[in-house]
Amino acid sequence: MSVNISADKGTIPAFIQESWQRCISKGLQPSMMEKEDMLGAFELAEYHDRYAELLYHSSPILEEVYHSINGLESILLLAAPEGYIIETVGDPAFIRHADNVSLRKGANWLEESKGTNAIGTAIVERNPVLIHGSQHFHQDNHFLTCAASPIYHPDGHLLGVLNLSSHQQNYHPFSISLVQRVADSIKQSLLLSQIQKREKNLYFIYDSFPDPLITLDKEGKVTDLNSAASDVIGTLKKPVSNIVSGTDPLVLERRVSIKDQEFLVQTLGKNMEHQSSVIVRLKKQKLIDGLTTNRYQFTDIISNDPQMNQTISIAKRASALDISLLITGESGTGKELFAQSIHGYSLRSDKPFIAINCSAIPENLLESELFGYEKGAFTGAKSGGHKGKFEAADGGTLFLDEIGDMPVQAQASLLRVLQERCVTRVGGHASIPIDVRVIAATNKDLQKEMEAGEFRADLFFRLCGLSLKLPNLRSRKDLLLLAEYILADLPYKSEHTELTVEAKTFILGYSWPGNFRELQNVLGQAAFLADKGPITRDMLVALCPVSSITNEEGAIADRARNFQEQETQLIRNALERTGGNISNAAKQLDIGRNTLYRKMKKYGINFQK
Repeated sequence: MSVNISADKGTIPAFIQESWQRCISKGLQPSMMEKEDMLGAFELAEYHDRYAELLYHSSPILEEVYHSINGLESILLLAAPEGYIIETVGDPAFIRHADNVSLRKGANWLEESKGTNAIGTAIVERNPVLIHGSQHFHQDNHFLTCAASPIYHPDGHLLGVLNLSSHQQNYHPFSISLVQRVADSIKQSLLLSQIQKREKNLYFIYDSFPDPLITLDKEGKVTDLNSAASDVIGTLKKPVSNIVSGTDPLVLERRVSIKDQEFLVQTLGKNMEHQSSVIVRLKKQKLIDGLTTNRYQFTDIISNDPQMNQTISIAKRASALDISLLITGESGTGKELFAQSIHGYSLRSDKPFIAINCSAIPENLLESELFGYEKGAFTGAKSGGHKGKFEAADGGTLFLDEIGDMPVQAQASLLRVLQERCVTRVGGHASIPIDVRVIAATNKDLQKEMEAGEFRADLFFRLCGLSLKLPNLRSRKDLLLLAEYILADLPYKSEHTELTVEAKTFILGYSWPGNFRELQNVLGQAAFLADKGPITRDMLVALCPVSSITNEEGAIADRARNFQEQETQLIRNALERTGGNISNAAKQLDIGRNTLYRKMKKYGINFQK
């Protein structure tokens, strides 16, 4: 019997017809299966090493499946993606029969070797296949009925193929379902193993993390803590309120005192579906010359803007990389806020954060400020000399603000220090090793400065290990959220100090050339002038140096309406999550109870528990 390539496609599956065509195009003959591709003992051992993980997880499953189908004269085979059979389990009598067509360990069953067959065709199709009797391309294989399913690694790549072969007369249409379920079981076993390894690795990282980490459950009880946390609070299983007095266990974003030590409490992750709901980090606040190493953290950055949130995400990832950073953006966009947050999120967080404004120091004093000076270096020098900013920041972070305004001569000296990682004080000769991460910031276009010869290209590339561009205020989508935050933080704001609709429209339309700093200044003055009344558009116009509105009135009104719709949805979501509990909902929204009641009334929200 030969392959009927012109058979009715209604009776022969399309994928088999396509496989036959491939075999003919490769010059295979149905009556001749002469090509023999076998692995030697050494090569087979190499394959066993290469696919040890697959063999480890599949062997017990194959044994269990074989015992359940014992007596059916069949064989289970495991093949590598290259088509070589690397494991067999089955009935001894059928194994001997299958050996006549090289259906055994070490043989290659790709289509180019054995024609249309379950293993080779499953590799091509990347799907489970059933090849029965004369559907095999070679006549010698017509006595077989075979089902095969690919086995995929949890990361998605093809790891192997599981095949079940038996006598043609033992054909059963459900055999393809069986091999597919077994292949899925092997994949699940691999996935479980990966998860266990990942959890083990994560636990190692958790336990060895230098800052104290505490894991809390939904009730706020400590379920786990790392070694650093044990040193601070001991092995406690009490509610977190007993450890961190007056702190909501699910909103840990503040500075607290534990055993007479000051800590910043920072929420790292939340998972309300499982037992461990919150992981928090306690960061000890060290003092340098009477000041903390840095005042700001990423939690201080208020944002509901996609572009800003993406920038924050990149900055957090960059914090872990001990590379130089260049932060660009207009004045008032928060460059120092980002620099301090990056330092606080890095492994240098317990070391100094030192900032220097390169444009605020006279050119003749800049190098002595950066690198220090020895006694007698110049008239007026301190008798004992002076340590520069690089030495003061040793082990920590040096923030060079307005780097674009640094004189060219000072740029050359800075480049040398960054290259050699040593400083030489003005008037001195000794090289002092320093270990400092440099974060630079500028509101200038350094590319144009380099073209004009005002900024050294080699210094630019030394500073720009990674560049962060902060969005300006006029391009952000969360202007009204920022305005509400600024007003809520004012000490002299009353419950009646709100923005009128016209004032909100102005905020959305004004270009804010001074960015956040200008918005903060204008709203602070307006809230004071409002004297417990609403803030109007006219107040804001009078306080802004430029009163032109950048967008059309209709488009601005649409943005105001969109904000109201978003705010309404946020309130509804918070009420739903808290079952209508006003206090908890207000806490989640970070507003007062009275403010929440007023907004509910304003938007017509009537939530029933």
